[in-house]
Amino acid sequence: MRALFIIIAIMAFTGCNGNQEQESPAQTGAQEVVHAGRETYMMYCAQCHGITGDGTATIEIDRPARSFIDGGFSFGNTVHAISKTTASGIPGTPMPPFAEVLTPEEIKEVAEYVRTLADVLPEATLDETELVVDNRPVVARGLLPSLGEGLETHPRGVMIGNPDRFSYEYDGEPVRLLAIRQGPFLRRADWGNRGGSALELLGRIVTIIENGNPNPLFYSDGHALRTQLASTNVSGKYGTISYDLVDEDGHEIGNVTEYCKPTTGVRTLVEQQFEVALKEPIEVKAPEGSILVGASELPRGRHSFKIVHASVGGGS
Repeated sequence: MRALFIIIAIMAFTGCNGNQEQESPAQTGAQEVVHAGRETYMMYCAQCHGITGDGTATIEIDRPARSFIDGGFSFGNTVHAISKTTASGIPGTPMPPFAEVLTPEEIKEVAEYVRTLADVLPEATLDETELVVDNRPVVARGLLPSLGEGLETHPRGVMIGNPDRFSYEYDGEPVRLLAIRQGPFLRRADWGNRGGSALELLGRIVTIIENGNPNPLFYSDGHALRTQLASTNVSGKYGTISYDLVDEDGHEIGNVTEYCKPTTGVRTLVEQQFEVALKEPIEVKAPEGSILVGASELPRGRHSFKIVHASVGGGS
């Protein structure tokens, strides 16, 4: 009888714990985070990125938003990278900053939820992280490394690579050309687990603008104008970058579109071509070591000019 009682007790114990799966506290917590992230996503993100994350907006926007289902991320797919983009927004796009709208915890929850929308999010191999420029320009945005000792990194950097194997390194905030490179384009080192890593720029530097810390190009009444990124474009032969000129009072007084191209000849030069539309007169000051081709004082209206940079050892 005692043995029978023990057998029945064991069967009852294993039945209670074997037939009913018990969720660990860690599993429950993970589900709560995903649920909270989904709720915030639906409230603030779905109208542009789509209810399923496929980039199908429920409101009218001037360009399609990223499809998270296809793995589309501007600055990397880690929780850290997505959180940073969500908090800061992306200048020159409809993506606004949410740092003052959502708490850091809510932003992290949204980032964790967004990562679940893609079917597979494998860590990229070294070969897969290299962006190769073929027959059309390529633009990449991300953290740019310092160009030298004592110089700053550029968190909102923009890299434009052209099919001619030249690439152009811009600070995106404010918009300024920092350096010109020749050779392979770049590797997205920021796609790794760490998140927030700098882009690995593969081309060799052939020109550094004013030692990597260039002065402003545009002035009004002796005061430097702020350059605010508007957009980039890769539809033509050369990648372009467009930005607004803003005065001290925050008034937009003009906009600029520029692109760069190398010349051919005994020595390679790079021409920085500008198209400007002005509401007010401005002055242009070329960087030290470069040559301004065109008028330095521009009245209202539309104008074209270029700045020529020498290439150090930049053969074709």
